[in-house]
Amino acid sequence: MRMLTIEDESFGGVPALHIYDMNEGRTPLPTMLYWHGFSSAKEHNLDFAYQLAKKGIRVVLPEARHHGERREGLTEKQRLFKFWSIVIEGLQDTQSIRDSLEEQQLIKDSRLFTAGTSMGGILTCGALAAFPWIKGGAVMMGNPAWESYARQQIKILKEQGTFPISDEKAEQEIQQLLHYDLSQQPALLGDRPLFFWHGREDNVVPYEDSYAFYEKIKQTRLIGDDTIMYHLEEKAMHKVSREGMLAMADWTVKHI
Repeated sequence: MRMLTIEDESFGGVPALHIYDMNEGRTPLPTMLYWHGFSSAKEHNLDFAYQLAKKGIRVVLPEARHHGERREGLTEKQRLFKFWSIVIEGLQDTQSIRDSLEEQQLIKDSRLFTAGTSMGGILTCGALAAFPWIKGGAVMMGNPAWESYARQQIKILKEQGTFPISDEKAEQEIQQLLHYDLSQQPALLGDRPLFFWHGREDNVVPYEDSYAFYEKIKQTRLIGDDTIMYHLEEKAMHKVSREGMLAMADWTVKHI
């Protein structure tokens, strides 16, 4: 029987929860970094961590900047305007966490996946574009089309009359996202495994961009190849179902 433990740790200066089988101790294990969503915190994804850790996977739940214990007193609106800077810093944190895990020899055979919910799924797509050493990923309600999603956000903020910067400045910031836009650089994914879950009725991060990317990648894989997988759940909104969580865990243990 597995005895799972949860530890508050810091990897590369990034606060995180570390979940693993006590019987394995500090021996190398296949490892998953799982990033939380916007306005959430690392401990809110312990249900995902449990499903993965009980299958023998080491799980690290990092805290994103301006969230949880790294909140720093911003208002919700101030934090919203920092959405993309939080995501970009999460990429830097991903590198720092990986370096720390490798230094401690906690990752078995460099088998490191990244995953995340909503903002964490968006971050995961950028990490796959940026880091070839990530072996695969799982995107729960995320979006690989960074430019498209940023433009959707700007449109909504303008309609609400709360957009705080000039169009010129906004365009400059969008251009900085293109390097991490996996949808515009699908070759960067290579043959790495990638899992998507999305609710068809999601109106926070609509599914269309990620599904279009999946369809594009699917054409490059063999028929029946489940290294690329998309679960589109009918009537589901912006909340991962239990079925989605379990499907992700089962798929991950097969491919990590």
